[in-house]
Amino acid sequence: MSDQLAFILKNLPNLLVGFPGHRPGGLLMTLFLAVTAVTLGFVLAVILGTVYEPRRKPVRLLAHGYVQFFRGIPLILLLLLVHQVLGYGRQLGLERTVLTSALVALTLYSSAYQAEIVRAGLQAAPAGMVESARLLGSTRRQAYWFIQIRYAWHVMLPAFTGQAISLFKDTSVVVVLGVAELMTVAQIALGSDVGNAAYWAPLFLVVGLFYFIVAFSLSRAAQHWERGHRTGDLVHSLANY
Repeated sequence: MSDQLAFILKNLPNLLVGFPGHRPGGLLMTLFLAVTAVTLGFVLAVILGTVYEPRRKPVRLLAHGYVQFFRGIPLILLLLLVHQVLGYGRQLGLERTVLTSALVALTLYSSAYQAEIVRAGLQAAPAGMVESARLLGSTRRQAYWFIQIRYAWHVMLPAFTGQAISLFKDTSVVVVLGVAELMTVAQIALGSDVGNAAYWAPLFLVVGLFYFIVAFSLSRAAQHWERGHRTGDLVHSLANY
């Protein structure tokens, strides 16, 4: 067995779940960061995408400014700024750590991109379908959640999938804060010993393989779901509704 392979096998558990006593970490921490940021970002995005309506101009301008600001600055800069604002310590019963800073920054960053996707998806919903639902007795809220959002979700899914994959890979920049995600664990495993230089390429190839497997699996799952829920079938089911 080569030295490179032995080194990778030795550090494989650390790359997957983190170092003993500092778990979760590694790939597990990367998945936690990505899933949490995408989920919380989606909640914010739905709110932001909804208030883009023209009749709410002041709120729409605030939402537009939010989106443009957080889309306009690099993620690594946003991470550093958020961490400087939050810092360490305890406030309102919550412990402020580098993990908190990373989650807040990733959520803000993700929500800005997802808000544009939500806005475009809502605008793609046929106005006639929504108006028909209102004429049949649905309230504005029912028409929004059961017709407009349901239709928009099918339109938004490919863009959401791409954004989620992008954010999953972007979690690697939290290495600047020292969060024990996949890239940080890989760097710690290599250390500063120049004698480990021969392991750099093999180890980072394995790290890249982990990123690829997760991203490819997410893409295939989204494609499979999309094939099973064609837009034409959706229109028919909404008409029956």
